Amino acid sequence: MDLKEPCMCKGFGSTLAGPALQWFVNLPNGSIGTFADLVNAFNLQFASSRRFEKTTSDLYKICQKYREPLRDYLTRFNKEKVSITNCDTPTAIEAFRRGLGRDSPLYDELTKYPCKTMDDVQAKALAQIRLEEDKRGDEEKYYHPNRKISSHKQIDYKP
Repeated sequence: MDLKEPCMCKGFGSTLAGPALQWFVNLPNGSIGTFADLVNAFNLQFASSRRFEKTTSDLYKICQKYREPLRDYLTRFNKEKVSITNCDTPTAIEAFRRGLGRDSPLYDELTKYPCKTMDDVQAKALAQIRLEEDKRGDEEKYYHPNRKISSHKQIDYKP
């Protein structure tokens, strides 16, 4: 009599904890015929809680939000990009470009002059961020709503 299958099934239970162990303990007697049956039943039970590995195409889900500063979009995109093993560069570049707002000057730039590396995309993005933040700084400096405008007395000029 081959005891390999029953030993593997019993040993499988010793590797489990929490809800997985509870599921294993509650299996009806005789419901599992082979170790392969046990593995299949386990996978069916817990497949929904399995984390799927991210792929480069998942980057297409990241889009610049309405009025979101380019710096924030770039940060979110890079955070997702680094979590992808073997990230495909051309796909990442295209996903970044497509995720930009259509009114973005960087979208126009990357469409007219495509980049071959993410470093080139980053450089163009950082240049655009520098320009946006400089303009925003000027607007706040000159057009700040709480800025007090000095009043000048009107002098009547009489010749």
